[in-house]
Amino acid sequence: MTRIRLIASDLDGTLLRNGAQTLRPETCDLIAALKEKGILFMAASGRQYDNLLRLFDPVRDDIIYLCQNGASACMQDRLLFVSGMKKETADQLVDEIAETEDTELMVSAWDWCYVRDDNDKFFHIVNDVVGMRARKVSDLHAYTGRCSKISLYQEDGLHGIDYWQRKYGDDFTVVTGGAQWLDMMAKGVNKGTAMEQILAKLKIPGEEILVLGDNLNDLEMMKLAGLCATVPDGVKEVREISDTIVNTVEEMLEEILQGKDEIEAWKG
Repeated sequence: MTRIRLIASDLDGTLLRNGAQTLRPETCDLIAALKEKGILFMAASGRQYDNLLRLFDPVRDDIIYLCQNGASACMQDRLLFVSGMKKETADQLVDEIAETEDTELMVSAWDWCYVRDDNDKFFHIVNDVVGMRARKVSDLHAYTGRCSKISLYQEDGLHGIDYWQRKYGDDFTVVTGGAQWLDMMAKGVNKGTAMEQILAKLKIPGEEILVLGDNLNDLEMMKLAGLCATVPDGVKEVREISDTIVNTVEEMLEEILQGKDEIEAWKG
């Protein structure tokens, strides 16, 4: 029997349900109990490191952070790696998003994200609602030389995804980051490639990990795992590769703590 040694969970739509921006009261207690049991926890998100630190503050030094859909990763206040973009192609993408009607733009480095200083409403969404570590700037091009992710935001829901994937798919990894966000990282960067690097550093084989996700940007890391789980409203492609469906991440963590901590126990 293969025991679970690491649990990686997506946040928005998986651990954070129905638009929640804070964890449930019991979540960090469960993560701490898992550590006592010898099981590591990883937050695997499109979010920025600083945002994740604040979310997981009670256990901030006890978990691993896969950030920005795989563009960076941190552990115990140490940057494990960061993947940057080519400035020329990043500038081109920034210009086109800026000219797209009803679309907002965010440029992210591993430690800060940047938005234009002419839209207070969008800054409020990024900084106060989502909780990003954000700055207003007059020129986003000044930051594309060290950015790891470019995101577009459409308040009424994403549309035209195929266009961005078709036009920029050769230069960027283009993935949805929720109902309103489309994220673009350097080509080849995704949660799966980041997971491979992290597992190599920890010397943990994929067969001994559990991954929970709900959307297309979770697929690559789920395919590496010995055990995959999703929530009831996970997208079709994620449900098809999942071994089990759980109502909440916390329910599954509780069952693992109660003794259902072997991969095979969740299959079949």
